[in-house]
Amino acid sequence: MVFYFVQQGETLFAIARRYKTTVHALVTANRLKDPNAISPGQALLIPRPGEKPLPQPGIVHRVRKGETVIGLAARFGTTVPAILMANQIAHPEFVVPGQRLVIPEPPEPGPEWPVLGRTPARTGSAPDSLGDSVRPGWSYRGADDAGVRPSPPVTRYGRVYVGLGDGCYHAVDQETGAAVWRTAAVRRGELPPGAALPAPAVHDGLIYLCGPGGGVRALEARSGRTVWQGAVGEGASGTPLAADGILYCGSADGALTALEAKTGAQVWRRQLDGPVSQPAALGDGRLFAVTDAGSLWAVDALTGQVAWRQDCGALQPPVFADLVVVAGGCAFDPLTGEVLWTRPDPGCSPAVRGETLWYPGLPVDLFTGREQAPPGSAGEGRPAASADAHLLAGGQHVWATADPGLVCWDCAAGALRWSVPLPAPAIGIALSGGRLFLTLADNSLIALETHAA
Repeated sequence: MVFYFVQQGETLFAIARRYKTTVHALVTANRLKDPNAISPGQALLIPRPGEKPLPQPGIVHRVRKGETVIGLAARFGTTVPAILMANQIAHPEFVVPGQRLVIPEPPEPGPEWPVLGRTPARTGSAPDSLGDSVRPGWSYRGADDAGVRPSPPVTRYGRVYVGLGDGCYHAVDQETGAAVWRTAAVRRGELPPGAALPAPAVHDGLIYLCGPGGGVRALEARSGRTVWQGAVGEGASGTPLAADGILYCGSADGALTALEAKTGAQVWRRQLDGPVSQPAALGDGRLFAVTDAGSLWAVDALTGQVAWRQDCGALQPPVFADLVVVAGGCAFDPLTGEVLWTRPDPGCSPAVRGETLWYPGLPVDLFTGREQAPPGSAGEGRPAASADAHLLAGGQHVWATADPGLVCWDCAAGALRWSVPLPAPAIGIALSGGRLFLTLADNSLIALETHAA
């Protein structure tokens, strides 16, 4: 080991990058209670690679009798070489029942929906198509309604994670709807009336929760055990985004904060021109965030350095679509911030598929912003959407209506495929394993099963 003296303005994350180690290794080597509480002149021990434990790069799985590395790779959406490398195993046969294996997180979420919008870019699009019909599945309800607006759901590891009107976040089994664990968003009595719970984010074995009071917590996704907790600013925190080992959070005091995802150590903090209540989007090494002042900001994802700022005149969450970033009715060049096109504000963020942006039933050309008239019926009879709750699933587009109900639109034919009534208006929607999961305004989470004809 070597000694290093902390310089003015340095963070543990920056020191870890310089010495090719990790924040977790520095915290362990120096027995630090708070990874953010380091000061100029403080002496730190810098461990050499391998001298101290590194953060687990994924979830930990105890091998059961009959399980194989090939089967585990298929089940968790990763590869056999990735599991062997993460566990320093020479051959797949060198795995025995009872052994603990680190399952590395796949680079893409596959069929799961682990963050609001499914991917860090918030594209709202899944590769799998839905069936030709739908039927009710299970229903799950929180405890006594505390007057809190539920969060949209996310899915990972065979569970649905959601905040409900009782002021708690719940983990629910995707197959059965049975409760696995729950935890209060904030301490009892501290939840503001009418507060909205931000959607959680699940990444690399942990679930991240941002409370209305500005706190952020990381919990084990399977057990609900708290791993670390801290603060990202004053007032309500926006929906978190986790990617590439970093957690990004917005706050009501007008700041974006980046934290080391495994430890909560601050990477950077950038003050913007207003509260950041909308979810941010990540793409091409930049974080895109809309403030309540109506500005779209692009900052470097690793350093927080501002790349550009533009007025967007809307409070819709941004979406990164490779060659453009869309906020409200405006599309911008993600590198320069140049306005590429504008159109009437649609009132919600689009879902992205290829070179088309999809608003509920309405395709828009990615490069020009012009409406693309669907073939056949030319969009006649298209039900109106009632909320920013919609997603693409293969060649289908699903969205919530005011009835209340849920409809499935055939994108190729430009026609209604199926519809189903709902007991209450939908607030959020996610897709996993052929099931649709919806949070409703009546403090419930429901599952809808789709079937091929």
